[in-house]
Amino acid sequence: MLLSGTILLLQINLSSVYSQQTDTLKGRNLYKPTRQEASDTIKKPGQEIRSAVHDSIWFEKRAQFVRDSILARENFVRDSLMAREQFVRDSIQRKQRMRDSVTFLRNELQVLLEAYFRAVKDDIILKAMKIDLVGDTALGDFIYTTLPFGVRDPYVPWRMRNLLTGKQVRFSINEKTGKISVVRTPQVRASFEYGGAGNIIVIQQPPVVQNNNYGSFYKTPVDSVFLDRNKKIARIKKYVQFSSLVNKNQRGDPLFLNRTQVRQYEYGPGGEIFKYQEVRFCERYRAYEANKVCSILNFTFSKEGNTYRLTRRNDPVNNYSDGTYTFEFDDQENLTSISFNNTANTESWARMIEMNQDGNVSCYFDKSGKLITQSICFVYHHKDPRAKYPVETITTTFEKDGISYLQRNNTTGQSRTRDRMTLEWGPWR
Repeated sequence: MLLSGTILLLQINLSSVYSQQTDTLKGRNLYKPTRQEASDTIKKPGQEIRSAVHDSIWFEKRAQFVRDSILARENFVRDSLMAREQFVRDSIQRKQRMRDSVTFLRNELQVLLEAYFRAVKDDIILKAMKIDLVGDTALGDFIYTTLPFGVRDPYVPWRMRNLLTGKQVRFSINEKTGKISVVRTPQVRASFEYGGAGNIIVIQQPPVVQNNNYGSFYKTPVDSVFLDRNKKIARIKKYVQFSSLVNKNQRGDPLFLNRTQVRQYEYGPGGEIFKYQEVRFCERYRAYEANKVCSILNFTFSKEGNTYRLTRRNDPVNNYSDGTYTFEFDDQENLTSISFNNTANTESWARMIEMNQDGNVSCYFDKSGKLITQSICFVYHHKDPRAKYPVETITTTFEKDGISYLQRNNTTGQSRTRDRMTLEWGPWR
């Protein structure tokens, strides 16, 4: 009985404790979903279908947006490539047009300028260099080499350089013929006309006014240049159109046409000049006067390596002025010496040429036999903007012992001498 009472009492106590613990944790350990969570978790009938449809539409729009974006990018890339291709094509066409124009000018000027300088200059022109193209839009210089009878100038006097670019250069094209009609450069001022056969070039140079005992005249030089089938100059006929002079310097009525020279050329198998003849007519100032030949000069060319020989013969013969010139060039086509011996063996001289690092003449040395008699040297100041003279020319005289005792600055007019005992130069005075 005692045991059963004890058990009953224990059950009552445990029940009381359990009852107290339950009351203490009430409201704390139980999970109570909120209204929103319950609504999200437990969906009403049909809500799941609407949500799936909404998601499907959203994904479809998203996919369409992506497709549109890709298409827009493709269109943009395609348009950009097409624009770039068109730009490149236009640039190529523009450059090609410019290059075609410059190439046209080069080909035309090559013949015109050689004809011009052979007609207006008295130099013996050996050859004309090909005009180069500078990039796609510019012409190089027109350069020709001469065989001078004598040189005493600075720089490179046997190589003539003519500018074909710059503000002072202008070309005019005849729209009917499609050929160059006017050339204006620092060295050239001429207009051109063409014969019906296409091989005659007429050069009209700037006119001049002349006053002498015969009267006052307005003179217009006109030179006709005849080309052979290889477009090389075969003949040049030089004329002067005489007109009356009115209002002191204006051209009046034409008076007569005077022929002044005829030049003829022959070429060897290699295309280099072989013979040259120059017929000069006497001046006349009356229409009724006939053209008379005053002189005839015949030149024969020969070449051996870098050495050229030019034999001059007068008609009639003149043993004192007739003779042979010898021109020696180096591998860079710089003239290194000129010598002359006449037919009568009464005149013989040689001039040696020394170049500086800039490619200009440094000194000329004149020789008689084996002795140097004098030198002409140059002091260049073209790199100094403050220099008073761009070039100074100094002549030095040598005695038979080979020593110089006198120098003269031809530019400033000053001279100096050397002491024969100490060999020291005195001051410039």
